[in-house]
Amino acid sequence: MAQTSNLREFQEAILAKLKDAANQVGGESSSRLGVTVGNKRFLINLQDVKEVLPVPPLQSVPFTKVWFLGVANVRGNLYSISDLAQFMGMPATSKSVNNRILLLSTESTEQVALLVDSLIGLRSIQTMQAQTIEDASSLYSVNGFIDTEGNDWLELDIEALVQNKSFVQPTH
Repeated sequence: MAQTSNLREFQEAILAKLKDAANQVGGESSSRLGVTVGNKRFLINLQDVKEVLPVPPLQSVPFTKVWFLGVANVRGNLYSISDLAQFMGMPATSKSVNNRILLLSTESTEQVALLVDSLIGLRSIQTMQAQTIEDASSLYSVNGFIDTEGNDWLELDIEALVQNKSFVQPTH
């Protein structure tokens, strides 16, 4: 039971920081949400994420692309859930207790969520070194970074992702 409360406290701390970043006036925050998608590490601007949740029950939608997992009821609101790994051409996300959905908050769309393998936590891009992106996944990446441990990170451009015609219309 202790692990459950620790996980809950961790998620609550992340959510509090997400809300602080969203309310920040003025300059851009250097903090990003770190997630794993397939075998890659991605950074997501905190202002693009409304909430991070465990994966809720999904209702599949017929005649949609394989990466479109379906819809989920989150506190009375239906969200379209997409497997980010599959959408980017990687193998499907393996089901795990570490899987999370990111409820997105963008200018272009509402009620959209992404499935990621796991949540890593907050990362500061000020402590990372910028690098050139030479990766097929970089289609939706604006910047590449290397952290102090030598891990590669791609900064995900959520706005470009949700404006992609294939992403917006996942039917065959």
